[in-house]
Amino acid sequence: MTPQGREIWDGVKLAVIAVVCALFTATLVIGIGGAVLRSEKTPGDSTAGPEQPSVATELF
Repeated sequence: MTPQGREIWDGVKLAVIAVVCALFTATLVIGIGGAVLRSEKTPGDSTAGPEQPSVATELF
């Protein structure tokens, strides 16, 4: 293998390693962020407020 070919192959290997590391890091950050955000909300919390009566009940 020529020196140029070896350099190209080394560059390809480094690019693959960089992509794998980026995917791993993104997966880790998203997973940890999702776990943290889920733990802040308790199951009883609701943003909808009190339950609204149905439209049919209001008309009659």
